[in-house]
Amino acid sequence: MNSAHQRSFSKRFFLPFSLLFALVFTGCTLLPPVQEMSNARQSLEAAKTAGAEVHDSKRFLQAKMLLEQASEKIDSGEYSQARNLAIKAHTMAIKSRQISITNN
Repeated sequence: MNSAHQRSFSKRFFLPFSLLFALVFTGCTLLPPVQEMSNARQSLEAAKTAGAEVHDSKRFLQAKMLLEQASEKIDSGEYSQARNLAIKAHTMAIKSRQISITNN
């Protein structure tokens, strides 16, 4: 391969792969975290059903507040932060449910 051919090859393949790479790794922040929000809502409902409002009220309310904050972040287009908050809410709600089941 001569030098000009190498540059042409590099330009034809480097740019598309770079764009694909960028889209894959930033795609998470371009779309609202629908699944994460759903997971958090479902785990909060399960925690509530298990009696978390009574048996682990502090953690339950924190999870609920995190979910509300995630919703606000979605409304303002801050999807990455919304995703992180929804995941935290989900994790906290699961823990609250587990504690409630243990203490029930």
